[in-house]
Amino acid sequence: MDSGDFFGVTGEQDSLKSAFMVQAMDRLGYSVATIGERELSFGQAFLIDTFKKTKIDLVSANVVFADTKKPLVRPYVIRRVGTVRVAFTGFLGKEMPLKRHAGDKELTVLEAADVAKTLIPELRKKADVVVVLSHLGLTDSQKLTIEVPGIDVMVFGHLVGLSKEVVQTQGVINVRGGERGQYIPSIHLVVEDGKIASYDGDVVTLDDKIPADDSMNHLVDNFQDELNTRFQKQSEQAANQEARQTQVALSADHYMGEKNCRRCHEAEYQMYTSQKHAHAFATLTKNQRDSTPECLPCHVVGMGQAGGFVSKESTPDLVNVQCENCHGMGTMHGSGHVVGPEVCITCHTASQDPTFNFDEKLPKIVHWQ
Repeated sequence: MDSGDFFGVTGEQDSLKSAFMVQAMDRLGYSVATIGERELSFGQAFLIDTFKKTKIDLVSANVVFADTKKPLVRPYVIRRVGTVRVAFTGFLGKEMPLKRHAGDKELTVLEAADVAKTLIPELRKKADVVVVLSHLGLTDSQKLTIEVPGIDVMVFGHLVGLSKEVVQTQGVINVRGGERGQYIPSIHLVVEDGKIASYDGDVVTLDDKIPADDSMNHLVDNFQDELNTRFQKQSEQAANQEARQTQVALSADHYMGEKNCRRCHEAEYQMYTSQKHAHAFATLTKNQRDSTPECLPCHVVGMGQAGGFVSKESTPDLVNVQCENCHGMGTMHGSGHVVGPEVCITCHTASQDPTFNFDEKLPKIVHWQ
């Protein structure tokens, strides 16, 4: 199960990754998911078509078309697990912003509690266990369990953090799985005479102790390779045009490349070339990610800015992490730019480098005398 926000936010790369994510979820055996605000990032047709290719049921009870009040997706689904009937439904927060693309019909998000007060009693008649996939946020989710009796299990979504234990509050068994798929909560229910007699569960941490699945790794690698190839072709086609546009912008402050820095800072340059920053682009080349948009900015100079990296073909002198990544544009030399942790954490983010510590790392890149 998933409680939403597994799609990316914007751009072609995010849309491709979102479609691949749903395929991976299907392969992993996901049964049911609800939508968060991110699932409408690429339009209603994209969402529906992506899930049509899977066995995953997409449910949401309170997202409806504004004109007809008919639900965007199925309001609920009932699945059998042996002899036990399990009902799944989902709710989206009323105040969460929904993107609307050309061709999309206007949507309305109904008040979750109002819908649930009618729906949950109906599901209680049809199923032995009622599961709510809640994309309401922590506070509104807990409020729903108080206002609407009859919910057996709630899976929390939308930035609710992690609970490393399966707990029961207000008579509702609930789990919070954190972000990025790093934790897998599981609940084991004992159902007797159509009622939950007991339960237990745990939260599995997907760390180094859990062996990677070779077949899934293979799928991910193939997808990443295809993604890199796709953007490499686009980069080659656009390189000349982008280079011309960049040259026009050079009348203002712009990047100049390490060759210009070296003319006055030979000693510092020689020290820098022995360090990992000076060979950062080779990491992308080795892993066939040298045209992947989400990887490039932290391995080249000034991507997307005046005089900055355009492509490895048109601006080969701007690959790697060079002087200007940390010290600023060459044309602004002498402006008093000071390198601090705020510069480093633009690339050494919590998700990419969770153990990064500026004071510990700084001595490893000393290249000054």
